[in-house]
Amino acid sequence: MSRATTETLLVVAGAREDREALAGILRRTGLGIRVASDTDEALDCYARDPAAAVLIDAGSLPDAGEVTVRLRTLDPDAVLVIIAAAADVEKTVALMREGAFHVLDKPVDPEKLKVVVVKALEHGRLSRGNRALRDQLDISERLAMIGRLASGVAHELNNPLDGVRRYVKMTQENLEESAGDLADYLDRALSGLGRMASIVQQLLTFSRNVVIENESENLRSMVEEVVRTLAPSGSHGASIEIENPYVVVQVPRAMFQVLANLIKNALHAVEDLGARGRVRITVAHDGQKLDVAVNDNGSGITPEDLRRVFEPFFTTKDVGQGTGLGLPISARIAERCGGAIRIESEPGRGTTVHLTLPVSAPVTPSLSSAGHLHGVQQS
Repeated sequence: MSRATTETLLVVAGAREDREALAGILRRTGLGIRVASDTDEALDCYARDPAAAVLIDAGSLPDAGEVTVRLRTLDPDAVLVIIAAAADVEKTVALMREGAFHVLDKPVDPEKLKVVVVKALEHGRLSRGNRALRDQLDISERLAMIGRLASGVAHELNNPLDGVRRYVKMTQENLEESAGDLADYLDRALSGLGRMASIVQQLLTFSRNVVIENESENLRSMVEEVVRTLAPSGSHGASIEIENPYVVVQVPRAMFQVLANLIKNALHAVEDLGARGRVRITVAHDGQKLDVAVNDNGSGITPEDLRRVFEPFFTTKDVGQGTGLGLPISARIAERCGGAIRIESEPGRGTTVHLTLPVSAPVTPSLSSAGHLHGVQQS
């Protein structure tokens, strides 16, 4: 909403003598003064040319509360000064709650009125300046994010695209070679196309509102299934431990993708440690919130990288090993489920990722957490 180029004050009062008296006092401050006699006139006047501040005489305007609410709806930054009867404490409190900058007692002292109006105008300037700064920073951040996103898309799609083109060209140039070689070229081309399709699908998932299935699943079973799926191919000899306290609780089925990503990242962090690598999964609750912590004893994350881990396409993995969309998508899914993802890390001391979720059903202790899960330790 545009503002007037010079500072003006809109005076709203039902009685003509009140409007003239207030306008006369405030004209001596050098302000431009406009007047309105009722709610509709005040709203119409403000909509056509927003005033720097609005002075409302609640004593001569029966629906002063309505004026306040509707002006704040029209412009959340509207600066409102109210004049109310000194004895009407309840009404004064209500007006303050509805967004009044200041409430003056009636009859109003002219000098105090001038001081309050000056402060209101200063408040309005600061508020509008801060909003303009926030809008400018928001636009800059959005543009920067678009730039990083475009760069990431180009980088991630360029490598598999070059591979596809190369293998298709090799197939064209070697049509006389054995069928086995040609099949291998085409398999590699299809693999590159598959990678590009996966990147596009992840981008679509990140850019739109993630649809969360209504179905839920037992958290314990879900964690065990994720570990069974990832351990054979991703552990590189590292141990995966599922520790107490452990609980039986239902969580949205979408959490499978989130947990799989967090545990996969932890396994990647310890793969260079071989048998010395350790990933520990713990579950805790306080009756209202559930905390699933995935801890690894890898090399940790630098403070610079930690600030960027939720940026789309940011990854510390080698080219071809990650798109940098896993954590942003996981964070989006967690938020849609009413939860959040928080990361604690220090170089040389490993990383702990906390997935917090609201508990929507009674939490009961598991019957047992002893035993082994396909070679994965549960302690």
